Amino acid sequence: MLFDRKPSPELISLHIPKTAGTSFRNILRSMYGDDQLVRFDINEKGIIRVNEMIYDKKQLPSVKVIHGHFVYEDLIKYFKLPENYTLITWVRDPVERVISNFYYLESRIKELLNEESNNLNILSKLQRTLIEYARAEINRNRQTKFLSGSRLENFDFIGICEFFDEELTRLSTVLNRKEIPQALYHNKTAMKEKLLPNDIINEIRELNTDDVHLYKEALRIRKDKIKE
Repeated sequence: MLFDRKPSPELISLHIPKTAGTSFRNILRSMYGDDQLVRFDINEKGIIRVNEMIYDKKQLPSVKVIHGHFVYEDLIKYFKLPENYTLITWVRDPVERVISNFYYLESRIKELLNEESNNLNILSKLQRTLIEYARAEINRNRQTKFLSGSRLENFDFIGICEFFDEELTRLSTVLNRKEIPQALYHNKTAMKEKLLPNDIINEIRELNTDDVHLYKEALRIRKDKIKE
C-alpha cells in the first residue's frame, strides 16, 4: 500500500533582521504562492511561531518555502532538515544594518505607544540613542549570531542587499528559474548614515567586527560566483 508523503520545504530562507526581508518575502510569495510559503520564526527563548501562531509540531511545516527570523543553530536543534533543500540568506553592510534596525524599532515603538493621540510622554523618557543601542551586546554582530551553527560556504545563495536587483538575477540560476520577479527596494538608511558623525560610524563598525568580517567574506564569495 502506498502512502503520500507530506512535502518538505525545498527552500529555507533565513532572514536576518533588516536585510530586505519584506521585499524578498513578497518575491517568494509571488513565485511559490501564498499556500506554499509560511513565515517561520524561532525567538531567543526557543518559542516557535508559524505565521505568528505558536507552533508545537516536531516537523517543519509541509510547504515548499519557510522564511523568517531564526538562528540556524536553533533550526537544526529543533528540527530534522529535509535531505535536499536550498538554503539562502541575505547580508548587509553591518553599519547600515544596525542603523536601519535602530530607526525601525524607534518607529515601531512610536506606532505602538501612539503618544501624541494618547497625550503620553513615555518614549522621550525611555528612549536610548543610536550609539547606546549599538553598544548593547544583544545588538552587536547580529548577522554572525543568526548564522551560527553554519558557515557561509554551506549556503546555496548569500545575497548582498546593496546589490538587491542584480542578486535576483544570480538567484534565478540557483533556483533554476528563468526569471525572478523584481521588487521595489530602497536602502533608506544609507542617507541616515551619511548624516552621522564619523566617530559614531566608526564605533558601530568596531562594535560589529565579526559582522564586518562576515560581510567581506560574503562579498568575496559573490565575486567568485559571478566569475564562474
